[in-house]
Amino acid sequence: METRGEALRAAGWIVGVSAGLSGLLGPVLARAWDPTSFVGIVSGSGACVLGAVIVDRRPANRAAWGFLAGGILIVAFGLCYSWAAGQVRAGNLSSQVGTVAAIAEIVGTLAGASLPLFQFLFPDGRLPSRRWRPVFALYLAGWLGGAVAVAVALWPHRVAAIVADNGPVDISIPAELDGPLRVIAATEAFAAVAMLAGVVAVVVRLRGARGNERAQLRLSLWGLWLTASLIAATAALSQAGFAGAENVTSLVAPIPFLVAVTVAMRRHRLFDVERLVGQTITYAVITALLVGLYAAVAIGAGALAALLGIGSSWAVAAATLAVAAAFRPLLRAVHALVDRHFDRRTWLAVRTIDRFTHDLRAGSAAPADLLAALRRAVDDPTATIAYLDGDGAIELDGTAARPGPPRLRREVSAGGVPVALVDLDQRLADEPRLVEAALTAAALPLENAALHARAAVRLAEVTASRNRIVQADDSNRRRIERDLHDGAQQRLVALALRLRIAERDLAPANRRAAAVLGEAVAELRAAVDELRELTRSILPPVLADEGLAVALRTVSARLPIPVTLDVTEQRLPDVVEATAWFFACEALTNAVKHAAATRLSVTIARRDDSVGVEVRDDGNGGAVLAPGGGLQGLADRVAAVNGTMRLDSRPGHGTTLRAELPCAS
Repeated sequence: METRGEALRAAGWIVGVSAGLSGLLGPVLARAWDPTSFVGIVSGSGACVLGAVIVDRRPANRAAWGFLAGGILIVAFGLCYSWAAGQVRAGNLSSQVGTVAAIAEIVGTLAGASLPLFQFLFPDGRLPSRRWRPVFALYLAGWLGGAVAVAVALWPHRVAAIVADNGPVDISIPAELDGPLRVIAATEAFAAVAMLAGVVAVVVRLRGARGNERAQLRLSLWGLWLTASLIAATAALSQAGFAGAENVTSLVAPIPFLVAVTVAMRRHRLFDVERLVGQTITYAVITALLVGLYAAVAIGAGALAALLGIGSSWAVAAATLAVAAAFRPLLRAVHALVDRHFDRRTWLAVRTIDRFTHDLRAGSAAPADLLAALRRAVDDPTATIAYLDGDGAIELDGTAARPGPPRLRREVSAGGVPVALVDLDQRLADEPRLVEAALTAAALPLENAALHARAAVRLAEVTASRNRIVQADDSNRRRIERDLHDGAQQRLVALALRLRIAERDLAPANRRAAAVLGEAVAELRAAVDELRELTRSILPPVLADEGLAVALRTVSARLPIPVTLDVTEQRLPDVVEATAWFFACEALTNAVKHAAATRLSVTIARRDDSVGVEVRDDGNGGAVLAPGGGLQGLADRVAAVNGTMRLDSRPGHGTTLRAELPCAS
């Protein structure tokens, strides 16, 4: 494959340079230079050389060879025409001259319809779609068939066709040869239709193109637009009678298109094509508008000045002032119009981000919606955003950003401070203007989202710190409970036993001392009972050993009011179990002491990533959250584990306390 590519490169250079040199040096060496064919020969020679340059970069690209073929045909037509015209000028009307003139006409037919060959295949060497295959086949048949038809119609009249028309420097077909003229007119009409179809193919391809292909098409169309403008200028100069300027302008006219095509095929990434094309059109339109405004104001003010009998300098000053005042508003309006219609993807991207920014300010959008808006703007459903916090990158929820595969990464700054890293599909590297415009527009909402992400990090740190405090507090409670149960409580029980033994030994001899010891034993038993109740209110061992369901059944069995329990048997994390235990016990204690209830119910259920706790009574109701009160302390305990508590207590309708505790798997 590499050998084939090298062979194609060599062939392209040999053919292109040979054709180019022949076009430039042939007429000089033969002393048959004809001014009429001068422009065509120079343009064709340039196309040949530039075609060789393109083939060197893309040797297997059919569009490159189509461009080279068109240049060769133009050179061949110019050489044949130039030589024949030179012979006519010298008075030579031999059959040989007629044959060359006929060949020039045939080759000219091919050259005149060669541009669509490039248009259909540019820039990747393939048709825009399969639907274009019949159109392309019809074009090829008409292109080659037209040349054959011209040859068949003209060849018998090749000598008679050589006449001096408009002086001795031109050749043409006399009006008497109606048949060949009709055929040539038909081929010219076909060439015009084919060129129009080629333009449609380029437009269709441009509408669906992206990346490199879009940049190549834009740059080539920009060059074609400049060439068409110069050709229009040539026609205007011709009408004005500037024949010499017409020749110079005609010579320069093809250069923008040839250079633009070559750059597009080889090094289009060196240029910001979208900006180049947009600015060219913008300033061309603004110049035309300002010239028209200047002329209108100058004429109107001049007429008014003549009517008032004042100097014409007032008209010039008024026109200048009008142009100066209108320049900036016109520039903004035209620039926006050009961007909207010519660089529509970029315009839509910026508009999408601006609309999101407006919604964000109005409160109808949230920072979490920014990623979706950015994906719509750049048409990349895989785009991701990581916000910068110190030396690290974080997600919007404050978690650490997970590194992904290598992608197109862009850093976005706001006020000179980096705020986010945006990862995009690698194909967007071919659309730098789109990416730059979208990210520039998104700088403010990205900064706002970065602040939310950093706040989420700080909140997570505070929550984690609070959870650690709660866990440490629960650990201390469990340690105190163990120490009391295994230490002080056991010692008091042992002391009570010893005193009971002493009481029994002293009873026969000293009833008074025995009575005192009996009272001391009773006090010790009361202290042990109170100590047991105290340890149960801290964290009972059954909670750690058996779980919430068993622990709450133990508690409810000692209450004077019946309790209905619906408690999950599933074990929960220590902090969640402890919080649910305290919440249920405190709510039951409040109901027994203050609500005058006759029935109580406790419901604890696991739901996805949370645990719901509900304690309901049928008492008096009317409970409120008062600062420093028991219910406020209960709410603080729930909030300490990032949970929420709700109180529903209407007088005469009982009280319901609900808590939602986070419990991630």
